[in-house]
Amino acid sequence: MSLRVGYLGPPGTYSHQAALQQFSKLETKREVSYLPQKSIAACFKSVNDGTIDYALVPFENSSNGQVVFTYDLFKEWFMNGGELKPKFKIISEQFVPIHHNLITYSDCIEKITKIYSHPQVWTQCREFLADLDVEKQDTSSTSKAVEILVQLNDHTTAAIASATASDVYNVPILQNNIEDNSNNTTRFLCLGHNPLSSSTTEEPNMHLVTFSIKENQQPGSLCDILAEFKSHGLNLASITTRPSSIPWQYVFFVEVWDGPGLYEVLENIKDLVTEVAVVGSFNRKLK
Repeated sequence: MSLRVGYLGPPGTYSHQAALQQFSKLETKREVSYLPQKSIAACFKSVNDGTIDYALVPFENSSNGQVVFTYDLFKEWFMNGGELKPKFKIISEQFVPIHHNLITYSDCIEKITKIYSHPQVWTQCREFLADLDVEKQDTSSTSKAVEILVQLNDHTTAAIASATASDVYNVPILQNNIEDNSNNTTRFLCLGHNPLSSSTTEEPNMHLVTFSIKENQQPGSLCDILAEFKSHGLNLASITTRPSSIPWQYVFFVEVWDGPGLYEVLENIKDLVTEVAVVGSFNRKLK
């Protein structure tokens, strides 16, 4: 039976690229089947019920920040009294460079009158688009934009998408790397029931922890929790908040570098929080 890997579809998205990047270097004798999912929520549900073995979901972009849909799904699955009872966890992460390309059947940029792409792309390619007198048409994904080109099959339309989308739909790239920031990168998380089996897999050194504060109006309540991490020599890589189900109260997400005192901290803060959970552990390369 093949290894079933889900990603936010359709084929050719950056999520698809993340899945290929993650599993192309996996040492396994099993074939890998890449299965597009209709939404990030579908990725969570499918990996939990075993329809797929793993799922790649977008988590953070270096230019646009957090993918709030993914954060909110972690909140729904791992908080709220454990109603959903997740069977999966985060087991790995992938950093995917976001290089946008002008994809079209046209051989001349002056012939193009309309460009299709995902709305986020317009802000990431401002300099390139500033010189063009074209209509911009939003699509649900960059890959969907290329799919539309195939359906239209004319020389006056173009799409901005990944090189993977160009390969999947066999539509030529007229101009490469048109993004404003060549360092633009999206971080994807791999969800699964079990660690990836590979001799190259390294021990987890990063943990994603989520919690909500019990005494939200008490001065220093968050500080007291964070002080526990500091007193045990644990460094926080990031901290993010999302609204809870109670108005004006929040769910916190912290990424914590590994250390021997982590689980002692989680035990110590139980009286300070209403809920706390480790969403997953994975290996982070020091940059």
